[in-house]
Amino acid sequence: MTTSTHPHDHAPGEATTPRWMRWAPLASAGWAAAYGLVRFWFATGHAPDWELPGSDLMISYWLSLAFCVLSGVLVVLPVSRVTIGLTWAAAAGWVAVCGFALLDVVAAVLPGLGIPFDPLGLLSRVGGLTGAGLLAATALARQRQLDPSCLRCSGSRRPVTSTPHWAIAGAAVAAAGCLIRLAAQAVVGFGSTPYDARSAVILFETGFLLAGLLLPLLLVTRAGRIFPRWMLLLPGGGLGAGITAYFGVGLLQMFAAVLRHEPIFGDIDLPEAFFWVAVPAYVLWGAGLLTATCGYYLRTRRPCRGCGR
Repeated sequence: MTTSTHPHDHAPGEATTPRWMRWAPLASAGWAAAYGLVRFWFATGHAPDWELPGSDLMISYWLSLAFCVLSGVLVVLPVSRVTIGLTWAAAAGWVAVCGFALLDVVAAVLPGLGIPFDPLGLLSRVGGLTGAGLLAATALARQRQLDPSCLRCSGSRRPVTSTPHWAIAGAAVAAAGCLIRLAAQAVVGFGSTPYDARSAVILFETGFLLAGLLLPLLLVTRAGRIFPRWMLLLPGGGLGAGITAYFGVGLLQMFAAVLRHEPIFGDIDLPEAFFWVAVPAYVLWGAGLLTATCGYYLRTRRPCRGCGR
């Protein structure tokens, strides 16, 4: 008698559960405890001096500590669709509060722009983003465990033979956001920037146009599929998440300033009307880029190694 080893013949269970699905909740709980201690240390007056204005994250030390506690509680609660949804939301929240990471990337790639580079702040934000990844892995693992037809994909791999219409719309929104942002800059003048961009302005503007116009186009057209997947997924997902997080929080800060009857970004010598055009344009750009990237991922993904779908 022979025993089949074909992946389709294995019943779902512990023996076939991918290893990461078992360690993700434990790693998330350990991260929440360790990073929570760091946030407590900062909150009690031991934080270093940060190079960027404000703090290392886009929320206060005590609020970030509470967020760590909430994240730790979520990964030990009984599995349900509600706790899975909240865990996904917590992962997205950590990406949002680490929005300064976008400035870290720009400062590292184009030091000539004059944006301060803060190694300690970057390390702290990497810690927060690590938690976001672990929480997302935990949510995904538990989501698949609720529907274990295939623990690698939950039987959800339906063929996508053409670029979804919503992905094309997302690419159009991203390009529109980029163009609106350029138009707003043209009105106030291209010499009016919060940092000294003289030495790196050409590289910055080139990257700006590539990420705002060419990248969305490649994500939704046949031309984009001649590249290795990671070459579009990495910038599309990374830039989309970073732009949406950083400027999304910035937009919320603008509304909060209005409610407090305070000036909007008063330390930057630009008219308030500029921010009310440019910041929402950035949010549209980032959200559209994420949408187009999601469509590209579905269009180019390979069959599941577990069930063959």
